[in-house]
Amino acid sequence: MKKFFLALALLMLLNLSAFAQEVTVEGIGRDRDEAIKNAERAAVEQVVGTFVDSQTLVENAMLKLDEIYMHAQGFVSGVKILSEGQSSNDLYKVTARMNVESEPNSALISQLETVMRLNDPRITVIMLKDNAATGTHDELAETSLNDKLLTLGFSHVVDADIVANLENARLLERIYNGEKGLVGVGSSYGADYLVLGKTHTNSQNVQLPDYKNGGYKTMAMLVANADITAKIIKLSTGEIVGTFSVTAKGNDVIKDNSERNAICNAVEIAALELEKKFKKLAMTVRTTSRFRL
Repeated sequence: MKKFFLALALLMLLNLSAFAQEVTVEGIGRDRDEAIKNAERAAVEQVVGTFVDSQTLVENAMLKLDEIYMHAQGFVSGVKILSEGQSSNDLYKVTARMNVESEPNSALISQLETVMRLNDPRITVIMLKDNAATGTHDELAETSLNDKLLTLGFSHVVDADIVANLENARLLERIYNGEKGLVGVGSSYGADYLVLGKTHTNSQNVQLPDYKNGGYKTMAMLVANADITAKIIKLSTGEIVGTFSVTAKGNDVIKDNSERNAICNAVEIAALELEKKFKKLAMTVRTTSRFRL
C-alpha cells in the first residue's frame, strides 16, 4: 500500500514575522540572476519542507509541488543579499536572507492545500444508530457523509460495507468504546482511517402558548434534534486520532421526515468538522524531512 498522507501545517506556524518566515539560504547559478532565483527556490523548499514529508506524497502531489517550486519567486519577499561572488567552476554564488509567505490564506499555503487534496487518505465512514438495535447502521448519515467528503476533495472515500461485512456489530461497538480490535489490518480493509460514529435523534411536536385558553397548544409541526458523535481511528495502529460531536435540528409534519432533515443538517456540520480534523492530523505526521527535486 502506497504511503498516503501529507504533513501540512496550516496553523501554529513557527518563527513567523508578519505572517512570513525568514530564512537564510544559498543559491548557485551560471550568473547572478540565476543564483538568486535558485536561492529563492531553496527558501521556499526549506519552508515547505517543514510542512511536507516527501516520502508520503503520491505522484500527482509531487507534480504539484514541482509547480510550486517553479514559481518560487512569487512566494518570496524582502530579499537581502548577504554575500555574493564567483564560486568554483565559474559559477556564481549568493547567500541571501528572505521572507517566505506563510499566512494561512496566502498563495503558498493555498497551493499546499491543493497538494494535500491530491494526496488525501482513504476513509471509511460507519455511523451506527444509538437509539436502535445494536449495530444498526444509519445509512442516511453514512451516505451523506461520504458524499460531503467527496465534495470537500477527499477522493478515496471507501464504502462502509468493506468493514461492515468483515466485522460484526459487537466488535464495532468495542472499537467505538476504545478497544483496538482493528490494529494492524488497515491495508486489508482498503482504508487508512475509519470514521466510526453514532447518531441519535429525537423529535417532539411544536408547542405554542394558547393565550385564549391558557397553557400550550400542540401544533402538527415536529422539531427533531440530531446528534452525531464520532471518532477517527487510524486503522494501522488502532489509535484514536480525533473526536467530534455536532448537533442540528430539522422539522416536518411527519416524524421520520423531521428526524431525517435533522440528520442531513448535522451531516453538513460533521463533514466540515472532519475536514478540520484531517487538516489538524496532518500536523502530527513527520514534519522534519527535507528533500531536493
